[in-house]
Amino acid sequence: MFRLPPLSAALVVLLTMAGGASAAPAAVTTPPAAPLFHGHWCGAGDENRAAPVDALDAACRAHDLCYEQRGRGACTCDKAFLKATGRLITNPKTDETLRSKAATANSLFSATPCVETGRKGARAARR
Repeated sequence: MFRLPPLSAALVVLLTMAGGASAAPAAVTTPPAAPLFHGHWCGAGDENRAAPVDALDAACRAHDLCYEQRGRGACTCDKAFLKATGRLITNPKTDETLRSKAATANSLFSATPCVETGRKGARAARR
């Protein structure tokens, strides 16, 4: 089952920053898995395979299932995800909260190299 590590990592950083600075160093522990970023499919913890709650969740579901078929980091999957989240960002009917989450997901996947697969094997590529 694929989880969105870059998105999860970003959420852990944001949640940690939101907790405020501390004068004493924190104990070194393994943080728990980040909660879902949105809905049932966006982020870590999508094991229940529930129906998507909206268009962003549906885009995350399609992306996860594409990774299961084509492999983690597949450019085809990431390009489709960027297109889907881009439509949500530019749609004037998209709720502002959903638009913000779609923009965050879009930014993270825009900055992450994808993997092209073909006759010569896998190689890193830019979108």
